[in-house]
Amino acid sequence: MSLVTLELREETPDRTMSINVLEKGSELKRGDSVLSKNSQWIALFQHDGNFVVYRTEPVWASDTSGMDPTRLCMQGDCNLVMYNDEEKPRWHTNSAKGSCNTCVLSLTDEGKLVLEKDGQEIWNSDYDHGMK
Repeated sequence: MSLVTLELREETPDRTMSINVLEKGSELKRGDSVLSKNSQWIALFQHDGNFVVYRTEPVWASDTSGMDPTRLCMQGDCNLVMYNDEEKPRWHTNSAKGSCNTCVLSLTDEGKLVLEKDGQEIWNSDYDHGMK
């Protein structure tokens, strides 16, 4: 069982969400974020469509600014995919590995995005920017 912490904060008329992990079947909308456990790092799905890891400066980005993605989905096959409003994929981790019991995206205390399938790392932001 994984622990998910939710923090809702009012930034605009829309509500945004910060979480510690993104699990299978969950998604982020623009303005939502994933926080590291030590709260020193944030992976923000920006309003321009870019998914960016920050501490004080950006250290990784999906490079999807202006490509019109509106949601970032953790699919049941462990592929993290950005879709636009027409359900067209705009970016993905290319990590589809078939069915799984658990699939989790987290942000480490060192600022690295890690995608795990059933407890085994299958993708991380140190080695890959994903695919457009």
